[in-house]
Amino acid sequence: MKTNVLTSIAILLFATLTTFGQGCFLNGSSSNLGQTTKFSGNPNFDQINTQEYYYLVQKFGVSPDLYYLQDGDTPNAYATPKVSNPNLQDGTVLIGFSLIQQECLQSSSGTCSAIPIVMAHEFAHIVDFKFGTGLSGKHKELFADYLAGCYMYFRSVEFKTTFVQEAALSFFQKGDYSFNSPQHHGTPNQRYNCLMNGYQLAYNMSMRGQHLSLQGAVNAAIQYVRRF
Repeated sequence: MKTNVLTSIAILLFATLTTFGQGCFLNGSSSNLGQTTKFSGNPNFDQINTQEYYYLVQKFGVSPDLYYLQDGDTPNAYATPKVSNPNLQDGTVLIGFSLIQQECLQSSSGTCSAIPIVMAHEFAHIVDFKFGTGLSGKHKELFADYLAGCYMYFRSVEFKTTFVQEAALSFFQKGDYSFNSPQHHGTPNQRYNCLMNGYQLAYNMSMRGQHLSLQGAVNAAIQYVRRF
């Protein structure tokens, strides 16, 4: 998978749709927004991501449009409430090619396991846009990390190929110490802890034979991230 992804990036022909609007960035920077496309250039990778998309829709209860993003030298992902498709009214999610390349290169398992969890983080922002959490600043980002952790558990059960610690390390590495910056997303430990506590909540409830609803996950995430 890693080789195929990198090859598809190299041969990609980008579409002319330009990214728009305000939203939330995985890495806190909007300076690298560029052109977007619906297709990666690799049909197998697109098929995998389409499967992931529908599982994300099922678990998060939202239906945003999904694009790949030409994110230049700053690996990133992006969620915005801006509607790009009238048939998908919950906003738009964009995943950067540079981010995909970075995660695949760093994937010791060769599965690029962090990419679906990054997608889940962006879907969690769509949940926030649609339903509202009352959170602001870094707490919105940590909320998205927590919900991504819940999804990581469900995905590990469904697909059996999620390398949890690999994904958790990726989120740890995306933390920062820019406490006075409006782009502050939380420290490495905060991001790691939010992701893993979301995972643990879903795991614990499953072990007790209980179902973790979306509303239950949202409530738990809001309560947890407010301690930071």
